Order: sequence, then C-alpha cells, then structure tokens
Amino acid sequence: MVKEKDKDLLPIHRFTGHQYSRLLNLRRGTIPRLIAVATFIVILYLLFGPTRDQSATQPPFPSSERNDTVDLSWNERLNWRRGQEEEIISRRSIYSPEMFQPKALKTNGLKPVTVVLLGWKRQEGLKTVVQYLAKYPYFKEILIWNNNKQARLNVKDFELNSTNAAHLEIRVFNSDENLHDLSKYTTCSMARYDHCYFQDDDWLNLYLDSIYTNFLRYPNLIHSNTMPIIHLEHRRWQFTNPAIDMHTGFTWLGCGAFIPRSKVLRFLAQLGSNGLSKDRLRVADMYFSIWTNQYPYQMSNPLTPLDQKEGWSDGVDQWRIVYQNIYDASSKLYEALAANAVDHFMREEEQPRPDQRDTRAPCLNDKCLFLTNIDPFPLPTSVVFDNVNVTQVRMQETQFDKLDFPSNDFWTKHAYHYAVDRDDNTCWNSYKAPHAGDYFGLHMLTAINSKHVTILSSQNINHLENVFAISTSTNGDRWVGFSPLYIYFPKIARLARTDSMNHVTCKYQPLKDAVVSSDPHRLHIGFLCPAAEPFRFLRIEFQRDLPEPFEVCSLGLEGFNV
Repeated sequence: MVKEKDKDLLPIHRFTGHQYSRLLNLRRGTIPRLIAVATFIVILYLLFGPTRDQSATQPPFPSSERNDTVDLSWNERLNWRRGQEEEIISRRSIYSPEMFQPKALKTNGLKPVTVVLLGWKRQEGLKTVVQYLAKYPYFKEILIWNNNKQARLNVKDFELNSTNAAHLEIRVFNSDENLHDLSKYTTCSMARYDHCYFQDDDWLNLYLDSIYTNFLRYPNLIHSNTMPIIHLEHRRWQFTNPAIDMHTGFTWLGCGAFIPRSKVLRFLAQLGSNGLSKDRLRVADMYFSIWTNQYPYQMSNPLTPLDQKEGWSDGVDQWRIVYQNIYDASSKLYEALAANAVDHFMREEEQPRPDQRDTRAPCLNDKCLFLTNIDPFPLPTSVVFDNVNVTQVRMQETQFDKLDFPSNDFWTKHAYHYAVDRDDNTCWNSYKAPHAGDYFGLHMLTAINSKHVTILSSQNINHLENVFAISTSTNGDRWVGFSPLYIYFPKIARLARTDSMNHVTCKYQPLKDAVVSSDPHRLHIGFLCPAAEPFRFLRIEFQRDLPEPFEVCSLGLEGFNV
C-alpha cells in the first residue's frame, strides 16, 4: 500500500557510505556486518575514488571487428521488438492479492518480491513500468532509485491509485550522485523481501507470470529474459572450467530478472574485497551474473520497447565497454577460484544444471511456457575458459564459433517462442534431428483438463502417427505416461506405458467421436485415462529417432488456448 509518509519526496542530499549504512540498518537490521562494511567501502570508492581509464587495463577492442556475430548497433536489434499496446492494457495476473497475504504464504509456496527500478531521464518509460508492474500481486514492494539530481521524483509522479496499488509499498530515493548500475544492488540490499526483480525503463516484460512461475521452481537461480538473438549471444558468453569449479554465464538484467537477494548481498561483499575502479563499479551489471558463478536461467522471447532515447549506449563505444568488463569479471573470478583462497565466490554448482533445463520461452498469452529438452546450442562444458590462453572475450567466442549451433539467420526465423506465438506461419525448428526420448511440450500456469493435443507443423507429418507418446504431470516431477490413443485412427484402446518409478500405469478407454484431421500438417493425439488428474505439464515424446529436424508451428490443447 502507498503509505502516507511515502508520498513525500525522500531526499538524499549527499549520498555517502554513512548514510547508506543508516538506510540499510533501518530496512534490514539483521544484515551481516560484513556486507555493510563492504558496501561502505564500495560507495566511498565510487564517489571519491580515482577514475581509471579502462584502456589501461585492457587492449582496445575496436567495434569494427564485431561484424560476424550480431548487429553492431543496439538500435538495429529493435527489429526483434514486439509492440503490443492492447496487451499492455489488458494483461492481468493469474495470481491474486489474497495469495500473498501472510497466512496464505505459510502454505502456498509463493514468494513475495521487491521491485528495484532506476530513474534517470526516461521518466515516462519509468512511469509506464511502475504502472504495469503494479498489476502483479507478487510485487509487494517497489523501490525506485533516482540517479538524476536534476529531476527529483515523488511517489505521486507515478499516478497510482488505491485500487491498482493496494498491495504495494512504494518508496522513492533521490540521490545527488549518479551511481549507475551499482544503485540496483545497494537498493536491493534494502529490500523487505528475499527476492528482487530488476527491470530498466526502456523495455517492458509482458511475460511476468510465466517467468515468475518458472522462478518459483528454482528460486536459487537468476531468472531473466531477453531477445532471441541476444540469447544466442549469451550462449557464447559462458565461462566454464571444471578443474576450478568455474561454471558461470552472463545475462542482461534490464529486460526483467528475478534475483535472490542473498546473491546481491554476496555481490556487495565481492565488490568490497576486489578493488574495482570507479568506472567498473558504474557498470556492475556486467559483473554480477558472472560473479554468482552460476549459469542464469534465461528465457528467449521478443521484447516490448519503451522510450529508447537517453540510453547508456548513446555516444559511447558500448561493445568495447561490454567486452572489457565481461572479460575482467570472468578473469577475476577465474583467479579467485584458482587460488582456492577464502573469498566470497561460490564453488558448488546449483541445480538444475544447463543439461537438465527444458523451459525455453513463454507463450505469447503469458499462460504457459514452451518446454523442450532439445537444445540446439553446445553445453557450456564444450569450451573451457582460462585467463592465460584466453585474454579477450573475442577469443572465447572464437572457440565457441567452431562448434555446431544455429546461425543468426536460422535462429531469428526458428527460435523457441515461434512454437507458441499464435502464428501458424512461424515455427520452432529443433535444428538437430530428434532422438528417441527427446520431447517438447507445455507448462501451463494453471491446471487444466484435456483429452487431446494438436500439433501443427510446416512439414508433412501424416506418416508419424506412431512416433509420439504423451506424458502429463501436476508438478513436473511425477509423470503419468500415455501411448497414443489415436493419431488419425479413432477408438483404438491401448495400455499406458510405465517408464520408471515416476510414471504410473493406467488403461485407456476408447475415445468417443474422435476427430480425424485431413490436413497432413496437423496431428490430433488423443489421451484418456480414468486415473488422470488435471495437469499443468505436458510432454510429447519421440518414440524413435527421426532422420531430420522437426518443426512445431503451433500447439493446441482441448479447452486451452495457447
């Protein structure tokens, strides 16, 4: 709720380490002293420390050499934007405010979240973001840090009323110093809740329920989303060395990311002990995900743009800065792990590992997620990183580029989200020929009852009537397995299969009035079992190897509109 005392401007006329520590203690009295001390050092150094020219620590990397990976201009990537003004207005969460009351939270497993937003010059974009996020009840708190001393912000500026912000506490902090990226982490450390949500003011994430739902399954990991072409790029920016327990990757956080506050506190301690220059502290986003020493869980989907002016990349050689700092982050992590000294970096890899992940992209309607275990990109362990033989990120990319993975052109036409974008003319392509046991499917955000699934492909699939088997699950762990009841062949009764202890056996009953499609590109697969319950997960599994890649243009379930 917007409290009366928060409706006034909260000025911080001179933001110092002492004032930050006071704020920190007011918000989180139990935060370890080490974090406060480390943050104090970081803030003092950022405000008053020397500025070091980054070119002194890293050979220049001309952006003109970046011509074979992705577009050189950030603005050229806006072709991936998806404008959805009507969706912005009409979207509503499947979660209700009642689910996040203290009594309900004790039993339902949901997690309240603090939103952390930065203000600079795009005030209209920031207002749009705040108004949109206020519709989602798991956001119980919004902390807005304004880095622009020329434009003071007030809670009233965001035009929220008691109806659309009844579940929220909103606070605005105005700083007289521009702390850039570092502001996200110092502000998150003051959060009331155990998880923070980061988002910049130039993009809008229309898939909040989908990403939040997947985050609930694995809340220990960073969950982010980005454009498909940037997702491809991020797969190059993974840094692995099993000999020293290095297993990490980079992800942009500004397009929407759920983050454990514990990782933010650890990061502040890392900053306090690593003596970064002032310039590097200002681009802390390029260090954070790498220094978690974990692979982020990233969704791939189009983004909705807001005002793109007055951005960080305007007027700077952004590629040079990105490449230098990502390498510096990876190199410092490598050195710390190789030294095996007592430090603030994690050694143990958190679950699920990349080879165990199958959630790929949100459905366009934000009611489900597309699943597949078929990953067209090499696993991170395919390229080993060390800062002796690899002295630039470009060298790391060169190793990755020798491997087999989709080209930029292929991926822009056949990324994951095309299977669930409500457009029959766009298709996800598996890139690799599926093997027996591979699967694709859906994770519905709410449980449904259904008796058949429809697959639409660009390929002629009428000869694949005996290829698929169906499994369903209520929780993603225990599965009910089915053989096809009918694929163009109605009223055929079969026994369900039992693959493991996580599958249960049930008998099929003949399905009445089965639908048979005359379209060779469309399969209707029926499944019916008396023991079946409403389910949230659906797998469509290949029962034998296919000779070529498979394409899915659309998926449909009875009673559920993907």
